Amino acid sequence: MKEVLLVDEVDVFFGSEFYGQTYNQVVEFKEPEIAEILKRIWIAFDSGGRRLKLSDITSMPEYTRLLNKLPGYLLDNEISLMLDQVRRVDDVPYYIHPETDRIGYKVMDYISYEVTYGYATTYAYLKESDNLKKKDTLANALVMPISCGQFSYANISPYRIIGVSGTLQALGDYEKEVLAQYGLSRSIFVPSVYGASNFQFDKAGDGIYFEDNKSNFYHRLSAEITSVIKTKRSVIVFFRDRTKLDEFVSSPTYRQLGRHKKLLTEDTNSLDKEYIINKAATAGQITLCTKVFGRGTDFFCKDEAVENNGGVHIIQTFLSEEISEEIQIQGRTARQGKQGTYQLILLETDLVSEFGVSPGEHGNIPKRNWYEWLCNVRKKHHDKQCKIIETNLLRANEVDKATHKYFDSLIKCDSNQALTDFQALYQTIKKPPYPPLLNLDLAFAIDVTGSMMPFTKCVANTIQGLIDDGQNSIVEKLKAKFPEIEFKMRAGCIGYRDIDDKQDQFQESCFTDGCHFTEDKSKVTAFINGVLNHASGGFDLAEDHLGAIDQCTMNWNHSKDWTSEIKCILLFTDAPAHGYVPTSFSGVNNSDNYSVRHPSGLGKEHIASSLVKNNIDLFFCSFNPAATEKVEDELAQAIKDHPDSGNESGVARIPMVPENKTQISLLSGCERHIIFVLDESGSMQYEWTGVVKAYNGYLSKRKQSQCDGDLVSVVQFDNVARVTVNPTALSSAPSNLPYNGHGTCFHPAAIKACQLAKQTPSTHTTTIIFMSDGEAGDAPAAAREFS
Repeated sequence: MKEVLLVDEVDVFFGSEFYGQTYNQVVEFKEPEIAEILKRIWIAFDSGGRRLKLSDITSMPEYTRLLNKLPGYLLDNEISLMLDQVRRVDDVPYYIHPETDRIGYKVMDYISYEVTYGYATTYAYLKESDNLKKKDTLANALVMPISCGQFSYANISPYRIIGVSGTLQALGDYEKEVLAQYGLSRSIFVPSVYGASNFQFDKAGDGIYFEDNKSNFYHRLSAEITSVIKTKRSVIVFFRDRTKLDEFVSSPTYRQLGRHKKLLTEDTNSLDKEYIINKAATAGQITLCTKVFGRGTDFFCKDEAVENNGGVHIIQTFLSEEISEEIQIQGRTARQGKQGTYQLILLETDLVSEFGVSPGEHGNIPKRNWYEWLCNVRKKHHDKQCKIIETNLLRANEVDKATHKYFDSLIKCDSNQALTDFQALYQTIKKPPYPPLLNLDLAFAIDVTGSMMPFTKCVANTIQGLIDDGQNSIVEKLKAKFPEIEFKMRAGCIGYRDIDDKQDQFQESCFTDGCHFTEDKSKVTAFINGVLNHASGGFDLAEDHLGAIDQCTMNWNHSKDWTSEIKCILLFTDAPAHGYVPTSFSGVNNSDNYSVRHPSGLGKEHIASSLVKNNIDLFFCSFNPAATEKVEDELAQAIKDHPDSGNESGVARIPMVPENKTQISLLSGCERHIIFVLDESGSMQYEWTGVVKAYNGYLSKRKQSQCDGDLVSVVQFDNVARVTVNPTALSSAPSNLPYNGHGTCFHPAAIKACQLAKQTPSTHTTTIIFMSDGEAGDAPAAAREFS
């Protein structure tokens, strides 16, 4: 018999919800021991107690009895899934049928009570046990769902495929390639019997609005709805999901819309649903619904007042991931030759979180090009989703092949082979939620330029706490969260200075056989303490973070480098990166000697690519979050934009100081005019060498801290005062100071110092350092002078 597949909405069938997914076969295994194990896991979780481990369950007598009924590999894996999925009970919103007590989930525009989410659904029944009306509902739910087959939707092979779609013109290159694989090479466009469309979407005018916060977003939405309703038309507003709809309904703005409004959601009962849909296109009616009603729902307008005043108005409050969905939503108005209008009102933060655009990005684009820009944003996102579909497809084909092999053995009544095939199939479908062992490679990239000197002790203590065996260590925290997994950690370190430090720029750990990582914590600690003890150099304020990351990711290429499943770089710094000095600090002297181009050509795209391809996560541990914010944001965005990256940015921020106490002074106004006021009276004869040593020591510290913009002046005094060093650059300040030696008067020195202070440029801060070993009768006068 030849089979013909008829497909309604072809774009949906070959989209992510079907193509690359599977039709799953499950048998429910019901035993009293299973119910007891599920109850114990739920009670432990619900009470907030210690998270149970597999060993806690294997010690139960119920486990021992189940071993006589089920193979050990299957039982242990199912219990591991039970232990994992108890935390996922609320991951997917569920609904309870008012009559049957069945728990259901949203599927398109209705609630299905046949769909389950494994043990998460089981725990939902336990969570709602006090609200269930039927006594046997809970007992029937406490089962072990054993997967026994998954058929890939993509592996259908009918004799003919015939499909229809209202969005055929919106199919992208990927969808067309997929259709061609099934021999669907011919498309027929059928023109509307109602003639040209009267649909209107003002893409260059008031058809698109962006709002930067929820308050403005809700007010804009309310204002547009009210404006349309006043013209005796109707409005249908589409939200991405129930959560977004409920947020608007909970806002004060919603209550201002009057009485003629209805909510249409997946759990609306069938009678109310029909009434709301029929009422939606009548004058003055406001209908708020979720996006699933944007496809196939007939909001047909029979109200002449609505039609005469411009038809039904559609507002979409989110950007559709697929253009076909947007076209379908637009198609809820101007139906069958009637009039209708459409608007997009978007919340900027949604575009940032869902599509990875930069905040305020649309503001750089002419309004007439906004829709074109949105389409490009959507296409970039869609291209990533297509790659995910292809990955899912490989997995679906693998399990489909194993399923057919198992079913073939059953058809042949070959029980031994079927048992072998089932184990292979089961272990393909239900892989353990976590592996028994995970390795972690942790690289510490530490800025050891002069400006980091005040933070070296903090860096050392922080790293010590992360790698030690204490309860705050990385390994112990991971074990607490994932008790079933054994974690092993290796660490390495690179201390880095700036580009102009040349051969002194990198100090890298190198352990056994040239590998940059080791499990020996004492060796890591010793190396880190060594590099931190010699913090110096740096020249300008910006540092070569990109060079350090590149060195770690690209040049740590020993056969044993970066071999673990989890790979991270923790970068400690207090300064911006070359090329990424915050705009507000760009006018500071000596801020960035390489602001235009890195000498090695390094940029955010190169660094993002090296992190993504090596699957390495980056953590910025900043002692000056304001200084590093720009490079953090730019790298995070570059990683999001990389074609091989996942949904996560791959860059995490760890402020090492409270963000409201950011050390902006390191970047802005850090230059000082340092005025030394030095007592050279007779009593200082044997102390003068020490005074000069202290003077040089202070200058040395300022040089180490990259304060080359400082000015230095020196006033020396006995019973009179003289200026021995007029304001001069830090690098040119003399190291030797002549000694005179007479009586002691403070006031003349104070006068000279204040005269020099008045010469301080507006870009500098005056610092006066006064050194003396005695007293003077004019000290009060000197104090008044300084004040």
